[in-house]
Amino acid sequence: MRIFLVGVVLFVALWAGVARGADIVTVPTANQLKAGEVDVAVYYLGLDFPEPMPQFARVQTLYVGVTDRIEIDLHRYDLDGDPQPDTIWIMSALVLKEDSKTPALVVGARDLDEQLADTSYYLSLAKTLNPPQPGAAPTFPIWRLHLSVGDDDDSLLGETRHDGLFGGVQVLVTPKLGVIALHDAQDLITGVTYTHDRNWPTLKAGTFGDHWWVGANYTFNVK
Repeated sequence: MRIFLVGVVLFVALWAGVARGADIVTVPTANQLKAGEVDVAVYYLGLDFPEPMPQFARVQTLYVGVTDRIEIDLHRYDLDGDPQPDTIWIMSALVLKEDSKTPALVVGARDLDEQLADTSYYLSLAKTLNPPQPGAAPTFPIWRLHLSVGDDDDSLLGETRHDGLFGGVQVLVTPKLGVIALHDAQDLITGVTYTHDRNWPTLKAGTFGDHWWVGANYTFNVK
């Protein structure tokens, strides 16, 4: 049931005032984990499809910072009515680190396989407009802008995504509360995140086109 695959990458790691690591919902970004950082997450997606089409999907994700510039991700999708869960591999590389003037630049490949037949490629930029400064208290809200360009990625619901320009905005409203609004060239994605403390999991919920989702992720360091 690949045509209905819900590859929902629901990851918004808001730590130390700056988003870090991997995709946001289905949208590839220039957020990137550092060496030794690991993020695990579980999600439930309610699908607004007429029966007998799938009504929900359970999603698990794993993100690993192999080096400060290389990240490898694994996503597992358990779709309603499909006895065989599907998985996809993603690899991304940080080409340019973000500084006060320059955005972060990442290149990546989604749905890697031996033949690369289904693999799609993207290039992502991200820039935090008012990042926290060393020795100074952060000024909220903290805004992070995302802009990407890619080719046809049809691994999600059998619809074309990430083809051409896509992206959006990520906002840390308070130290605990974040919001997102992005477009993946097919659907508008929104979300709200809550992190009680930097050492706690992040709880989140939102919309994905006509669908809805809830989930939680936790980031830790294995070094």
